[in-house]
Amino acid sequence: MTASTARRVVAVTSTLLAGALGVMLHASGAGAAATYHDAAYGISSSGAAPIGAIPSVSSTDGATRTGSGAARSSDGTIAIGGATVSAGGGKAKAIVTGFTAFDGLVTASTATATCTNGTTSSSVSGTSAGPIGKRGSVTYGVKIRNSNGSVTVIAMQVKLNAGAGTEAATINIAAATCAAPGGGNPSPTATGEPSGSPTSSPTGSPTASPTSTSSPTGNPTTDPTRSPTEEPTPPANGGSGTPPAPVPTPGKTKVPVTG
Repeated sequence: MTASTARRVVAVTSTLLAGALGVMLHASGAGAAATYHDAAYGISSSGAAPIGAIPSVSSTDGATRTGSGAARSSDGTIAIGGATVSAGGGKAKAIVTGFTAFDGLVTASTATATCTNGTTSSSVSGTSAGPIGKRGSVTYGVKIRNSNGSVTVIAMQVKLNAGAGTEAATINIAAATCAAPGGGNPSPTATGEPSGSPTSSPTGSPTASPTSTSSPTGNPTTDPTRSPTEEPTPPANGGSGTPPAPVPTPGKTKVPVTG
């Protein structure tokens, strides 16, 4: 091989290696992109006086989105004077003012829900938590763990029953959703709606991961470095990505509230 041929081989090899390195760096950068599960809304209601999640925003790309507005049920029995919501970058917040329901049976001058990197807090100034009349209840700081690893806090939740445990209406006031850094745990987690004051979220992480003492023989049939992709979440009003906190399914039975 002549000297000039050798130089050409070296040049071509260097170009190919540089291109491969560029592809690897691009793939590495794309894989490192953060995933967010941030959302918030002011009010939602099911039952005899339904209200969609208003106002609501969500963000999965880290960009902060905001919204504001008032809401009222078609029959005028449930309303909020105003709400401001924001979500993005691992944070979510909802502030609601002037909530009233059922001719003033339940009210709140302010209700606030905040979520930051999986840590939640809430506050309410209004009707005390506990039973209302014979068929209703008010709960503060309802916390829900979602299947995508995010957590939702609802500042104030009002429920009315139609007897025999049948739910006639559920009203959520000020809800915020977010996840810890890293996009949350892709494995499903238990959900629930505890009563009373909010409780702290569980802490701690697994102390050990399973290991293997032997390696497979032969050629692998799949790429061991490839991680499973997370199932996409449906868009919500005001932005694409994770929807706000679960909105109750409207019922059909309208039951009068009795004291």
